[in-house]
Amino acid sequence: MELKFDIEVAKPYLSPSQKIKALTENWVNNQIYCPNCGKTDVDKYPNNRPVADFFCSSCKEDYELKSKKGKMGSKIVDGAYRTMIERLQSTNNPNFFLLNYNVRSLEVSDFFVIPKYFFVPNIIEKRKPLSANADRSGWIGCNILIKSIPETGKIFFVKNGVIETKNKVMSEWKKTLFLKEEQDINSKGWLLDIMRCLDRIGR
Repeated sequence: MELKFDIEVAKPYLSPSQKIKALTENWVNNQIYCPNCGKTDVDKYPNNRPVADFFCSSCKEDYELKSKKGKMGSKIVDGAYRTMIERLQSTNNPNFFLLNYNVRSLEVSDFFVIPKYFFVPNIIEKRKPLSANADRSGWIGCNILIKSIPETGKIFFVKNGVIETKNKVMSEWKKTLFLKEEQDINSKGWLLDIMRCLDRIGR
């Protein structure tokens, strides 16, 4: 796995946000395998697909990519609050790829996946509506509270610049599959609360 971005793919773009989007998506498309089935690489969906950014053609898992310079922090900004809550109840809710990069060296510092069954309503924070002067007045966005996700639900491919083995990544993924069987979202929230308690006592 190569951690540096291929800067050539960003040359056609002028906007910094477009450049980093091209760099990060190209890196995932070329370097990341599916943690569920181990397929060598994941495939990129066409741009502007509303649900996900990548998919596995073998096991049909979907993945949405969020990237940020520096550390991810305790929360990440997502889209519309109502849309996110509706997605939690749907069958096409994607898994999340989270990527941290070093803006100076243009390389990946951290990359991890959060399986979709770790997403329950109490980890979604409702943001304040946009002001009356905003273009989308009244629109309500949301944040994903990374700090509220158990450590078991953060499966690292790369941590602090160190690449984890494929066997370890897939083993960590398999440990979480019992949550996939729990369909009741309230019961799942209770299980995740227990897992967070276990994190706190170091078990």
